[in-house]
Amino acid sequence: MHAADEALNHSAPDDQAPNPRLRKAFIITAFFTFTVLLHVTFPNLGGTGLRMPHNAAVWMGFGVMMAIAMWPASRGVIRFSAFHKGLGLLLLALWLPFLWSWNEASLIALPRMLTVTAGAILLLGIAQLQLTRRDWWWIGMAILSGVLLETAFGYVQHFVLEPGNWLGYPVETGRPYGVFQQVNVMASFLATGLVISAWLFAEARSNVQRGITLLAPLFIPFLLLTIASRSGFLGTLIAVPLVMGYLWHQDRRRFLQWSGALLAGTAIAAVLFMLTTEGGGAVARKLEQGGGERIPVYLHSLKMILEEPLTGWGYGRFQHDFLHSFADWRAALPRNQPEIVDPIITQTYAHPHNELLYWGIEGGLLPLLGLIGFGSWMLWRLVTKGPNGEKLLLVALMLPLIIHNMLELPFYHSQAHWLVFLMLMGMAENRCSREKKKENKYTFGVRLGGGLIPVALGVFMGTHLHTLWQTKTYIETQGQEFNVLTKIINPFGIGHTLESIAMSQQFHAASEMRIHELMEDYFIWAEKARKTYPNHELYINIIISSNLLGKTQSFEKFLKQSHHLFPGSRETHSIKN
Repeated sequence: MHAADEALNHSAPDDQAPNPRLRKAFIITAFFTFTVLLHVTFPNLGGTGLRMPHNAAVWMGFGVMMAIAMWPASRGVIRFSAFHKGLGLLLLALWLPFLWSWNEASLIALPRMLTVTAGAILLLGIAQLQLTRRDWWWIGMAILSGVLLETAFGYVQHFVLEPGNWLGYPVETGRPYGVFQQVNVMASFLATGLVISAWLFAEARSNVQRGITLLAPLFIPFLLLTIASRSGFLGTLIAVPLVMGYLWHQDRRRFLQWSGALLAGTAIAAVLFMLTTEGGGAVARKLEQGGGERIPVYLHSLKMILEEPLTGWGYGRFQHDFLHSFADWRAALPRNQPEIVDPIITQTYAHPHNELLYWGIEGGLLPLLGLIGFGSWMLWRLVTKGPNGEKLLLVALMLPLIIHNMLELPFYHSQAHWLVFLMLMGMAENRCSREKKKENKYTFGVRLGGGLIPVALGVFMGTHLHTLWQTKTYIETQGQEFNVLTKIINPFGIGHTLESIAMSQQFHAASEMRIHELMEDYFIWAEKARKTYPNHELYINIIISSNLLGKTQSFEKFLKQSHHLFPGSRETHSIKN
């Protein structure tokens, strides 16, 4: 009998564990979320958050899981551990900067704060369910099922779809991105699934279960190689050796079986890659694409934190303040510096591609140190209180997502990534802590929230999917069917996006037909929008509108400001009064 079986035999039998129906409902909801809701997709605007259909759908499952998990607390007893106390302190550190930095852009940060808070509630709820070791195995299988479906979708995108396909996948790129529409997000999801498969394989109880888990090391390597994501490679190269160390400690036979499957998958990947691409040179070219501005972005982000370490620049202010701060720094350079010719940072960033820097810039040292402190404390708990033989596993499971979070913004691109991270963190906490019980006097609040939250989220996200569908129709007709936007019943999920679409339509109509009133209305809106969502196109439209309206001072002011913010822009340099 190997170590994993011994651990299973020493854990409480599933039929004696509390909350059997709720635990089963939680697992079923997890399966439905990762296999069905995650794959709700259709042509869309792209981007992050609720601009993506699958994120809205996953939120529905998230709400149900949160309600199920918290329901046992309605019986008058709440369970918690030191982990949940630390989580509460972290939440306090993240919310407090609103008190001293509230500004016109603060509402931009509200969805992020609500998402973090919902995650904390879910983690507290998981403690109420008292999930068994076997329950966690099935939750891991739910995640792996979603990963395997994404793997299959990736193969379809790479080998089956033709140019002009209805999903809008750009076949010519040769980099499958699944439902995520971003290759690095796809890569970290696959890397996490690969590591999870090793854990599940170690505790699988039947040949069918072992066979399913071995699909990951057989078929994921080709997609990771084809996608050629730096963050995906880095997460895989660090986490896989750790989880292999866990397998070696648990059972040498299963270590050899999983490693053999991974070796076979790597060989298959190499053969397919050589047959379908130009080989290693193609990987090198893909790795060279993008990422060139990341180091300058990081360096200037650190500079901004040092400039406002105590209060931060204000929640929601990053896009505006980073653009202006970097432009001011660039303008202050000596004129003979090559950076004046090459502006280094040429894009408009809404995130510094590092989560710690993001919180540090907007909130200051309090949320930054809170996140670093909480992460360090969790690692210390895993090392000192984690079960013997499983410490490597618990660290390895979360590593691909943590690494990606330090290099990009996966939790904004994909709600599924956030849910996976919460599940893995919850499992690690479950195996490291002893929970305490306390009387809960707020049972009515738990029941009310448990009944309302999934319904409210379901209605909101369902109507939001309708909004995305109407927006898709508008984009596909290139704005010819503007009336479809009037059918939208829930504009709140992407309010600024819809407002920008409507005002852009108004700008073009006013400029073509020379309607002064409409152009004046657009100018007022754009002048306000630049203070929260500045971008190159918006500034060009402001300059054109001020010129058409005969606002000479505004024209000169915004033209000069555009040269300052976007020195490499050919459009602004070609505009004349």
